Amino acid sequence: MRGTCVVELIVDEETEKKLRQLCDLSVKLWNEVNYVRLRMWLEKKHIDFEGTYKEFYEKYKPLIGSATAQINHKEEQ
Repeated sequence: MRGTCVVELIVDEETEKKLRQLCDLSVKLWNEVNYVRLRMWLEKKHIDFEGTYKEFYEKYKPLIGSATAQINHKEEQ
């Protein structure tokens, strides 16, 4: 069973704004990848993990940076 670690960050307003933007983009990436792969599955198509990884990595890399790869890999688990 996996546990959850809760951390409270104490940051200034600018840092909080940046963290919220990062979280929003991460959620958007996660949802887009899930939606595309769900559509493939529902249409009985081969789920192209590598193709969707590359597509969304290139799309979100300028926005999120290196975290894009980590989110994509987590989504594949």
